[in-house]
Amino acid sequence: MNEKEIISFLEGLVGQRFSMQSLNDKLERVFNQKVELQNTSLLREQEQDDDDLADYNLMFNIEDGSEQSGYFDIYMLPMRRKGFDGADMYITEVGYEFT
Repeated sequence: MNEKEIISFLEGLVGQRFSMQSLNDKLERVFNQKVELQNTSLLREQEQDDDDLADYNLMFNIEDGSEQSGYFDIYMLPMRRKGFDGADMYITEVGYEFT
């Protein structure tokens, strides 16, 4: 995949609902390699009061030297109730920086 295709894919995630596992599985299929999503929101929640949390953020990076190498952010909102398919987050925005 080239940068343009990756951007299109990532921006297509916005407005969709996922569980952590289903999102990770989808990313691994698209990037054709192991992806390790980090929920940085959980790390920040442990450091400060939940009311101070600015956003809910998932991060991952690809460092294989190809066109898809870069740093990626997925912003999400946790859902109050799980969906029928186990989805518990709603994707609101994405960010990307290619290396």
